[in-house]
Amino acid sequence: MIRRTRAGGVAAAILLVLLAACGGGGGGGGAGDADRTLRVAAAADASSLDPIRGNAGTDHVLLYPLYDTLISFNETLEPKPGLAESWTQPSDTELTLTLRQGVTFQDGTPFDGEAVKFNIERAKGEGSNIQADLASVDAVTVDSPSQVTLKLNRPDGSLLMVLSDRAGMMVSPTAAEAADGDLSLKPVGAGGWSFVEWKRGSVLKVKKYDGYWDDDSTRVAAIDFNIIPEPKTRITSLRSGQQDVAMEISPSDADGLEKASGVALDAAPRVNVHQVYVNRASEELGDPKVRKALSLAIDRETLLKSAYFGRGKVADGIIPPDYWAEPPASVKSTFDLDEAKKLLADAGVEGLEFDMIANADSATTRVAEILKEQWAEIGVTVNIVPREIVQASNDYFNDRKAPALLSQWTGRPDPALSYRLNFAAEGYFNTSAEAVPGIDDALKVADASTEIDARKPGLDQAAEAVFADTPFFPLVFQDSLIGLRDNVKGFEGNLLGKPKFMGVSFG
Repeated sequence: MIRRTRAGGVAAAILLVLLAACGGGGGGGGAGDADRTLRVAAAADASSLDPIRGNAGTDHVLLYPLYDTLISFNETLEPKPGLAESWTQPSDTELTLTLRQGVTFQDGTPFDGEAVKFNIERAKGEGSNIQADLASVDAVTVDSPSQVTLKLNRPDGSLLMVLSDRAGMMVSPTAAEAADGDLSLKPVGAGGWSFVEWKRGSVLKVKKYDGYWDDDSTRVAAIDFNIIPEPKTRITSLRSGQQDVAMEISPSDADGLEKASGVALDAAPRVNVHQVYVNRASEELGDPKVRKALSLAIDRETLLKSAYFGRGKVADGIIPPDYWAEPPASVKSTFDLDEAKKLLADAGVEGLEFDMIANADSATTRVAEILKEQWAEIGVTVNIVPREIVQASNDYFNDRKAPALLSQWTGRPDPALSYRLNFAAEGYFNTSAEAVPGIDDALKVADASTEIDARKPGLDQAAEAVFADTPFFPLVFQDSLIGLRDNVKGFEGNLLGKPKFMGVSFG
């Protein structure tokens, strides 16, 4: 379902021929391409290079090259072998992984059952932001160097895909112990590229790991992730040839990029939802009637057209439409100013005012201003507090400096994980630390099986519980929009909108 536009490709090809004839054309194909560095304009820096310590969904694009996961996935988020080449479920509370043999971490440490046990226990331990991901895991037994069994305290149908996310990113036990448990600045994994340098707010450099287990994989010699928060600057640097890939193309620039020469646009649906996070324990937004009123006052269709230029779909919940776990028909975002005003009156609230932290890029600022205008229609004043993405996350999730945050939920490989991390009491992204009523019972149903048909009723219950409580304001599922130079070949996206860059080469 990826739509890749190649407008201007013929003109670009002619130009490359002319450059080659003149002895130029450093951006085209050629013998030196095997040694070229792929330059990626990333929208945000990593919050941490240690997978268990980060707190931003945008981290994954920078983490995937460094860390292979136990389970991988295809472009539609179906599980496939990763560092675990196969798996079985001896019972509904056991998951046995058969590990790939001959794998080493980038420091030469062998990858084996003991390494997996170390990593799972580390992810469940002190200092980890992903303890909730592995709440169902009681113990890990090492059956042999190439096999481990995860012992669960309850059935957990989401666990397999949990292991394709941060919890499955394997770090070198040797390196972790040498770094006193924190690999934020000196990452060592088992991915296709190894760490070279990280200048915060500027660039992350990685190079091809020659000892990588997959000899047949296509990998560029190196990747420079250049941190460019401003969308206009990212697209300008792409079109000028300073970057080879530009992440998070602004919807306002997408049409122009499709028509430009020498570049292409990968446009595809994804599970990423633009939303307002809400602290349900805050004084301003603690009343569910107030939260429902604010949600009803959002004209999402207008928002989609005005801020996202039609590049996406209106969001009814945290899971997108046309996906197997989409919310039921009973979960529907509506626009009703009269009902919004009535709910505020019923709650006894007048002259409501609150701060909302917002990512400081121009596209998010545009959304924030529209929301501010729409909420003003029901007498609510919002003070927009712009912050750089990593700071915004820290200010809201760690320091609780405001009752609301306008940002994105970049999605997770399994839908139950999205519900658990945002709405269960132990979820890192639930700043209230209070479970949404009914969410635990719903997820119990969803976790009882690994079969989609059996899991769907529980996920429907979760969607309805969230809709009733209004613990967040879903806005729009914006399409994944990634810009590429025409000489970048083999690029593959996925429903997360977080490419891994395996298979990419220069044409």
